[in-house]
Amino acid sequence: MTRVALYNASWSSFGGGEKYLCVVADELSRDRSLDVHLVMDAPGITRERLRTYFNLPLEHVRLEPCPRSAVRSRLRSSDVCIIMSNFMPYGCPAPTTAYVLQIPYPAITAGTIAANLAAGRLREAGKNVLRRRLLHDARLSKGVIVYSRFVADVLHENHGIQAAVLYPPIDDFASTERKARAILSVGRFFRGPYNNKRYDILIDAFKRLCDRKRNDGYEYWIAGSAADDDITRAHLESLRERASGYPIAFSVNAPYDTIRSLYARASIFWHAAGFGVNERTQPERTEHFGMSTVEAMSASCVPIVVRKGGQKEIVSHGESGYLWESQEELVEHTASLIASPERMRALQPRARERSRTFDRSHFTDALRSFIRGLGLIA
Repeated sequence: MTRVALYNASWSSFGGGEKYLCVVADELSRDRSLDVHLVMDAPGITRERLRTYFNLPLEHVRLEPCPRSAVRSRLRSSDVCIIMSNFMPYGCPAPTTAYVLQIPYPAITAGTIAANLAAGRLREAGKNVLRRRLLHDARLSKGVIVYSRFVADVLHENHGIQAAVLYPPIDDFASTERKARAILSVGRFFRGPYNNKRYDILIDAFKRLCDRKRNDGYEYWIAGSAADDDITRAHLESLRERASGYPIAFSVNAPYDTIRSLYARASIFWHAAGFGVNERTQPERTEHFGMSTVEAMSASCVPIVVRKGGQKEIVSHGESGYLWESQEELVEHTASLIASPERMRALQPRARERSRTFDRSHFTDALRSFIRGLGLIA
């Protein structure tokens, strides 16, 4: 039996990357010739917790606790390892090693590192040194997986990496629940260069919509996971203060069924990660794909999302939703849609139809093709 180990270098909170790796593990475990392990270096993560949050069976996947100091040794004991990392390098420990790279890294040069050092950004300079090693390891591996064509193109242009695009598999959130007068955003609460969903921009946009009396009774719902640390708690508190006095509700670390219900009842979906960013010089600050956008579309929410990163591969402007570049455009697209229920009804089934491009069956086919290229299955 072929021993397969999957490892994610960060389990501080549950987001798209964590779900992606769990789906890969779940899919591979259906081949009974593969002995599939999720190597976990974070305490308190159980099969039941993953099942509940991600709605995955993981029936034949083994969860294997492992101290961080022993991870490389553990990966070396496998026939195959699939590593998801954002900056920490792990070499090519198994005979067959593949990497999942989430971030569209810009060029990282000695000058980049020196500039960070000169500016006192010692942590970022250190991470850039590690990222260069990670990208080197990825080039030497048997294969690299990315979420979107956007990420693939950036990595090829800046680092000479040839990557396979495996769009994330999206659950179907179809529902017969009646739609409410609600706008929804879903994504982790995090303040940083790679996962910042820019809820500050979205909250301000909704406040402008209300102040102009153009929300027509619509509320704004914000849902996502949050790590239990001082920085995240302070960030979340600042967002709550920013939203004070307006019909804005937060759902933090809500279970899967709650998220499903929010998708089912919301009419419009907002996303702003990458707002104000030059995606050519800072591609890492955009949304690398946009899993929550597709999830919302599967529930017949009309997406109104920033024209950045992977979002452009999901939404066709005016056909399955809207793309925007300025906060004013976001407000105007939203107000116009709220004022036109017939256009809302026309766009909802188109959004749902578009979401089917990213379903589990498409992902399974792409994953099997990738694994076949590694020689694991016939």
